[in-house]
Amino acid sequence: MLDYVLFGNTIQNYILALSVLLLFVGAGQLFSATIVRILKKIASKTETVVDDVLVNILEAPTVFALFIVGFKLTAVFITFGVRGQEIHSNIVEMLIVIDVIWACMRLTDVFVEHYLAPLTAKSKSKLDDHLLPFVRKFFKIVIVVIGAIFLIKNMGYDVTSLVAGLGIGGLAFALAAQPLLSNLFGGISIIADKPFQIGDRIRVDQKYEGYVKEMGMRSTVIRTANDTMLHLPNNIIATTAIENLTYTDNQAIRVLFNIGLEYNTKVEKIEEAIKIIKNVLTDHPNIVKTGLTAPFVGFSEFKESSLNLSCGYSLFPTSKSTAIRTEVNLKIKKELEAAHIHFAYPTQTIHLKKE
Repeated sequence: MLDYVLFGNTIQNYILALSVLLLFVGAGQLFSATIVRILKKIASKTETVVDDVLVNILEAPTVFALFIVGFKLTAVFITFGVRGQEIHSNIVEMLIVIDVIWACMRLTDVFVEHYLAPLTAKSKSKLDDHLLPFVRKFFKIVIVVIGAIFLIKNMGYDVTSLVAGLGIGGLAFALAAQPLLSNLFGGISIIADKPFQIGDRIRVDQKYEGYVKEMGMRSTVIRTANDTMLHLPNNIIATTAIENLTYTDNQAIRVLFNIGLEYNTKVEKIEEAIKIIKNVLTDHPNIVKTGLTAPFVGFSEFKESSLNLSCGYSLFPTSKSTAIRTEVNLKIKKELEAAHIHFAYPTQTIHLKKE
């Protein structure tokens, strides 16, 4: 029975090959249960944590490597033929590449957690912490790409020709990914320059103001005075003026707004409106009264359908800024209505001429 030939090999050959494979699988389990346990005990007695980490991360790839050795040795007992031997060799090489990729990715996690993380923890800036996930993913992508190149080459494809063939597609992809890459490098430049930290209050390009909540590789999230979350692309922040208001002597929140009055409003009523608004602003306890950030009200311009009053004030830092602004706006509207001063809205006056 053992001499029965199947696909050019006897049953005995198959049993021997399977026995060798199972032997190395068992050796892997034995290695994990005994030798690794001994190595862990030895490593635990040393002062450094590097040996403990290496034992843990290399345990599984080593067990898999023993399986690969057993799989390779099956060719000693089984005759595959020319094509079969080639396929067997390719499978062994693919398994080796996969095992190396696996080990390198586990080493990457260790490198980030035990070397980069402590370095960023010593830095005063919190932006470094947001760089760690990107660094981890970047290294893993590089490892996978290099491994994929080896696998493709192992399958018999010409990697150089393949890359050249993907040139046009790569160019199209690069053009499509340009905004993403722009924001990516913008985030890296922000982390490198460190113009602000998480929790700082900043003003971007004199348009956007708020507290930095978090920073990603594509955008930075800012909590505005209206308690809304504003997502600003990193390339905008990296290429425009940034004011860090956290480290100024006056950390007040600036509020600017316009009020439009009807065109038929008398000069006396305009002056009264300015006085009313200024009194409302100066009477509120949470508004800064002195200095460059004191309240101001002025007749600024003649618009198409309104007489514009430019107003501004500054709030002391508080979590109730939205509620305070609501109080101020309601008070202004109430006082102006009581004085019979009317707000303007877009209108047109059409004159008809009779022939």
